[in-house]
Amino acid sequence: MGVFKEEAYMFETVAKKQTRIYSDAADFGYPFNEKNPPREITHLINAVKSLQKLDKQFPEERGLVRERYTWKGGVQVRIRIAWEEDEGYYNGTEYEIHFNRTKKYPSLINKDCNAFIAVHINNYKEKV
Repeated sequence: MGVFKEEAYMFETVAKKQTRIYSDAADFGYPFNEKNPPREITHLINAVKSLQKLDKQFPEERGLVRERYTWKGGVQVRIRIAWEEDEGYYNGTEYEIHFNRTKKYPSLINKDCNAFIAVHINNYKEKV
């Protein structure tokens, strides 16, 4: 299980750095410029890719990347990391990660940014 601590740390680091994105809404995320993304964003994207790679490498195991949706200008990924197994249940953390481009949204507070990543963190319990 310790293999995923670095990935979880990256997701939680980005979640802590989220700020309000729009002046007219309560949307939060980590705004950045795609041409020069911060180190945390690059590490987060690489962490998601490494978990997807592990899912392909070990298809017989319960998947880490549970859902992936795409739309024009965005991607949503739901990742579940089980930290323990107790009485027939996996207990862990679910990370829901949203990547969006913001070129068409003029109310962006951070005018020099053209994208953002939002990370939502929840506990989960799932039958083994």
